[in-house]
Amino acid sequence: MSILNGQSLLASAMAGLTNTYSTLMSAHSKSGKGLTLDDLSNVSGTTLLNLGANYSFLQYLTTNFANLDKDGDGEITSADLNNVMNTMQSKGLTYNEIQSLCATGNGDSSLLSTVLAYFNKIDANGDGRVTSEEITKFSYDVQRKDVEAKYKSYRASTASLYYNDGVEDDTSSVLDELRPNLSSKTNS
Repeated sequence: MSILNGQSLLASAMAGLTNTYSTLMSAHSKSGKGLTLDDLSNVSGTTLLNLGANYSFLQYLTTNFANLDKDGDGEITSADLNNVMNTMQSKGLTYNEIQSLCATGNGDSSLLSTVLAYFNKIDANGDGRVTSEEITKFSYDVQRKDVEAKYKSYRASTASLYYNDGVEDDTSSVLDELRPNLSSKTNS
């Protein structure tokens, strides 16, 4: 496994939300200040085509409308969206957010499947969210364990103490090279 890049997962989610919000604002916002639940529920076919693979972001905005509209004014404004993205940046993504915001096919599917499969192990502090740092730490821990398991069978007794660089008359002990004075003292 290569090092997992949690930052790319987060960036993908935030870019998709921003792009979807901008597309919907330009096509469907009646007030010009934000998106209402009615705006999100009555999206035109043309806008859906423009959203393409980002349809899951529209579903996320619709499903989580009450949570996103922090001030309760009935609209998701750019300030509300910024609050959500700041929370994602600082606190990470929940399992459901990863499923709905990162499964659009635009990102690294192996990263997505690994994070979803090991979500509870990656979530080191148990807060129900995974951060980029937690993803990277998990990845390093897995690689460290793999290396430890691979080299556990190597013992000093199976390693050679002699070095030969291929020159016929120049065989010398590693110990002699490290401590040349030791052999000269014993010969005296």
